[in-house]
Amino acid sequence: MKDTVQRITLLLGFLFLAIYLIPFTKANPNFTNGLELGTQIYEVKLYEEVTWNNTVNSSINPSYWFGGEANIVGAESKLTIEEFGRNEFITSVIFIRLIFLNETLSIFSNVSKHGYSIEYINEQYPHLYKVWAYSYHYWSFTTIEFDVHPNFRYEHSFILQYPLYFKQILDNYNDYAGRIDNDPTLQSLNISFPILSGDDLVWQFIVRRFVVGRPIKDYLTEITNFLECKNATIEDNTLIFQKYGVKPYIIEVSYNSHGIIDTFIVKNSEDYIFYKITSFYPKTVVFIILGIVGGCVLGITILYFFRKIKPQRRND
Repeated sequence: MKDTVQRITLLLGFLFLAIYLIPFTKANPNFTNGLELGTQIYEVKLYEEVTWNNTVNSSINPSYWFGGEANIVGAESKLTIEEFGRNEFITSVIFIRLIFLNETLSIFSNVSKHGYSIEYINEQYPHLYKVWAYSYHYWSFTTIEFDVHPNFRYEHSFILQYPLYFKQILDNYNDYAGRIDNDPTLQSLNISFPILSGDDLVWQFIVRRFVVGRPIKDYLTEITNFLECKNATIEDNTLIFQKYGVKPYIIEVSYNSHGIIDTFIVKNSEDYIFYKITSFYPKTVVFIILGIVGGCVLGITILYFFRKIKPQRRND
């Protein structure tokens, strides 16, 4: 299964890179790309395992969503944005990178052999989607120092320039999944693709940590409206998502000015927070330190200046 996913990912990578070289110059007048080159560090600040098990589910933990050691307080993850630009992507790229689950990818090669290949997807749904594509390195959550060679995960991604695209993409995917599910041959092989709701797609959007366009509140609002989400609401730059495990619980995902997830909070229906991820930019920290150092130097210079002046005034 792992080899199959890797082969599909490699194939898609070549396809992605080929399309990535096609420039697209017309900008979306309603939304803009707020990405900047640089690194963001995520840190697990809080994880109360007992409350998690009694509220979410004891059979999964945060690592099930985010990988690595996301279930350990103090574990850190790193995201480095390396390049970005405007492009157009065909439907198969959008399907595989935005919609397909890992379980779906693992059986996609079998589905392809029975006629439902990448070529079939693009023939049936011949759409080009305007995106801001970006490349990045991603390090999984770990309690040790980051490896020099990162754990590559979705090393190429994108921001859909028009949130309306989400509706069309979901409708096309569900049509595609329905054809697979109704295929007698695939039914005999016990192969099926899940039919997804708008809430399902938004949840994948969250756990895969996709980036959004600006203005962030408007972009998130249009996504949830077009997808007719029942469990998602927007407050400022925060996406609030209702989920149900052992008990109902709430997930709050806040985005920073670049459209990247800044904080991730899980709390119960009484607003008690039992899991939290925060983030910071090392570049910002450097600027703060430089600002402090600069302020200190300026203060010392001013103090020295006044000390030199005071004796002169007394002599006068």
